[in-house]
Amino acid sequence: MHAQAPQGTTALNLQSVIKVRGQNPVYVARGVSSGGAPDGLATDFTLYEDPAGQKPLCVVAPRGPAGALTVTAPDGSVLAVLHPPTGGGRPRYELELPDGTRLVGRPGTAAAWAVYVVLSPLTLLYNAASLIGGYGVDWHLPSRTVWRAGGGLGPAPLKFYGITDKYKVRAAQLDPRVAYAQAVLHFWST
Repeated sequence: MHAQAPQGTTALNLQSVIKVRGQNPVYVARGVSSGGAPDGLATDFTLYEDPAGQKPLCVVAPRGPAGALTVTAPDGSVLAVLHPPTGGGRPRYELELPDGTRLVGRPGTAAAWAVYVVLSPLTLLYNAASLIGGYGVDWHLPSRTVWRAGGGLGPAPLKFYGITDKYKVRAAQLDPRVAYAQAVLHFWST
C-alpha cells in the first residue's frame, strides 16, 4: 500500500489516498475534533472505501489515554489503539491490539544506521556540492520501519519501506484497517 496526497476533488475533505496493490484505494478524510489529539495531527480521521464517503472502514479518534488514538470499526468495536510517535531523533510508533498484542516500530534498522554513519561524510560533500550548484539539499535519514511484537523475530505484521514509500501488511497477522490507520499516522507524522 502507498499513502499519497489526494488527486482531484470529492465530496469529502480528503487528506490522503492509500493505494492498495490489487484492490481499490482507501480514502482518508480528516474530522473536526481537536480535543486531546497529538499536536502533529490536531484532528481525528476516517478511512473510507469510496471517495463519496458512503462506506466507512474505520474511524480514528483521540479517545485513549495520553493522546492515544482509538481505531474503531463501523459497528463500534475497537480494532486497535495507536500511540503517536514518541522520542526525538528516532521516534517509536506503537499500536495495541484488542488481544493485548503490542506492536512497536522504529525508523531505520541497525544495518541502515551503520551504513548511514559510514557514508555520511560523502553525503555531506554531495550536499555541499549540490548547494553550490544550486540544486538544494537531499539528505535523508534511514526510515525503513518494521512493526514487531516485543522485539520478536519472524515475519513482521507491518513494514514501511522508506526508499519506495510503501507499506506491506500481512493480513493474516494484522487487520488491514489497522494497518491503513497506522500508515496514515506514520505518513502524517514524518
